[in-house]
Amino acid sequence: MRWIALQACILTESAVNDAAAQQALARIALGFTPRVALEGEAVLMEVAGSLRLFGGLTRLAQLLEQLAMQFFASNQAVVQIIRSQGATSLIALGRLRQLRRQPGAVCKRVADLPMHALTAARPHLGVLERVGCRNWDDLLRLPRDGVARRFGAPLLEALDRARGHAPDSYEWLLLPGHFDEKLELDALVIHAPLLMAGVLLLLLGLQAWLIGRQSGICALKLVWHLDKRRDVPPTGELVIRTAQPAQDLRHLARLIAEHLAQQRLPAPVHSLTLQSLQTEKLVDSAAATASLLMQARRQGDSALELIERLSARLGQAQVQAWQPQADHRPEQMQRWVDAHDAIKSIAEKSRNYWTCGFNNVKNEDLYPSWLLPEPLRLAVNGDSPVYQGRLVRLAGPQRLEATGWLMAGDKTGDASGTRCKPPAIRDYFIYRSLQAGLLWIYSERLPVNTPQALHGQTRAWYLHGFFA
Repeated sequence: MRWIALQACILTESAVNDAAAQQALARIALGFTPRVALEGEAVLMEVAGSLRLFGGLTRLAQLLEQLAMQFFASNQAVVQIIRSQGATSLIALGRLRQLRRQPGAVCKRVADLPMHALTAARPHLGVLERVGCRNWDDLLRLPRDGVARRFGAPLLEALDRARGHAPDSYEWLLLPGHFDEKLELDALVIHAPLLMAGVLLLLLGLQAWLIGRQSGICALKLVWHLDKRRDVPPTGELVIRTAQPAQDLRHLARLIAEHLAQQRLPAPVHSLTLQSLQTEKLVDSAAATASLLMQARRQGDSALELIERLSARLGQAQVQAWQPQADHRPEQMQRWVDAHDAIKSIAEKSRNYWTCGFNNVKNEDLYPSWLLPEPLRLAVNGDSPVYQGRLVRLAGPQRLEATGWLMAGDKTGDASGTRCKPPAIRDYFIYRSLQAGLLWIYSERLPVNTPQALHGQTRAWYLHGFFA
């Protein structure tokens, strides 16, 4: 068996205290092995079953420490991670305690570990010092019967466990299937933005829980409990949803802050509860990138985060995004909807791009960057259109035909189910203008009874868009 002992030491004043740091470190450790226990000031891990998966003991310890440091850095906490290892849990714990007192001092021989590193010996340190027992080897040289009578059986049992002569027995830490934690505030809060101090502490535990479960959060609920002495509902709540699973919760903290800035509390708040509503395993969504690390998965997510923040600050109706419609006419191929409602499809498209690659996206037709609100009728010189001078044809024609039937969900028709506008039969071309650049122009056949047709002009030309 191989054991690792860890301790997170807070070096500067921050919202993260030692107890919260220890709990967070234990939850992070559960992402590497299911056998994690809290023992005093340390986190103990039995990693024999995980060594092959992570490439050996050294590599596993490096990954664990790197992930823990990234976690605390993201929560603005300056932390020193002290780590030691050993063949038994008490050896790893003893070396950790020695490093805590004497940085850089590591006893390769277990027998040289000091007595204060053994928990069972701490009540007897004064007596042991007077009889000359300064390390584990000194105690092992004494008669076992005499040690048992003088110091009690627990000290001998601890020595047996440390040497591997007796099995270790710990209550392994288990992560719940759903995150649900409550925090009592230090004082009553009457302004909603001031709740963020407590929210950040809850998010600290949530992030460590997500890392331990190798998951990302998609939806969570924040509940604030109001003073019962007021004639108001006992609680208020806020539900936050994200387009993609998040494990770095700085974006979620900003979203919650935006929503709380718009809340008015009807009564003072005495406690907060944070609950996970929907999570997603990272291995299930790892196709978004070749890496399983959330840092690598964040490519392309900044635009989605901006949309979510603007929707929270300005209101969902104030931030819009376009969605495609089942219509071949360019001016009716899209519609504008609330960006918050369309954000899921935007996220799925970004995943498909990173999964399949941009070269696999089918886009046989060339469409301009900008469309005119209404097509502009162009003058004609012979059979060619004219716009700010002579035009040179580069590509086309591309035939576009749109029927006169009303599409599902389209309200631009009459009661009979037909469109108010007639069917469109257009031939699109790309022209170059020396003054205006690349133009998207289409032509339509004129009806025979129009004045232009009577004068020999068979087609009408329209400017519809510009290429960037």
